[in-house]
Amino acid sequence: MAKQWRGLLAGWLALPALASGYHSSSQDIGPWGDGASQDGLAPRFIRFVAREAGLALTQDVRPLPRVIEELKQGRNALALVTASPERSRFAVELCRPASIRISVLYHRRGLVTPIGPSWFRQRSLGVLRGTHTLDGFIAQSGAAPVEVSDMPQGFRMLQAGRLDAMMCVRPGCGHALRQMGGSLPNLTEYAQGDEPMALYVSKRSELARDAAMLGKLKAACLSAAGRREMAELLTIYD
Repeated sequence: MAKQWRGLLAGWLALPALASGYHSSSQDIGPWGDGASQDGLAPRFIRFVAREAGLALTQDVRPLPRVIEELKQGRNALALVTASPERSRFAVELCRPASIRISVLYHRRGLVTPIGPSWFRQRSLGVLRGTHTLDGFIAQSGAAPVEVSDMPQGFRMLQAGRLDAMMCVRPGCGHALRQMGGSLPNLTEYAQGDEPMALYVSKRSELARDAAMLGKLKAACLSAAGRREMAELLTIYD
């Protein structure tokens, strides 16, 4: 009898991981994720989608490079990150529930005419660590990128004159500016456009082979309730 129970236990341990074993990591770039609270816009939206689809997840918040590397390896099964052709090679795109608006803020300082990219040449530009959304603009303009950990830090450096301009990512930028308490007057915004955010499933995760669950996750993301959830989160976090 003991041998029979040991055989059953061994067989049970050899079974593939159940849905409760799936893990989701979100980036620690605010407001999409916060390393201190392990919360943020992306973790909350992913929780909503998983709950609607009946998928149990564990979650954490990590630096963006680690989030992407683990998405490639399959340890990060589900992530909400900037959409790109490169990421579609190692992950299945389910939906694009939101976009982020990218711009650059700088002091007007008596300027009365619109500026072009050449104005930023050799000027220091605060860029969020781990992001590449301004790579094209930096190459075109010749700006000198300076990595910052978050937008409040960048705006403090802009206020102190240690930066000539600072990356602004909405949602998040409005909240960061309000934290400054109006101490950054006469700022001008140079628009760079929108970057779509995509909900990805790692191709190396068992989740990618569960067609029924992928359909449920996609339906939850694209549903009217999903749109309302994202709209509410965007309002909360900016």
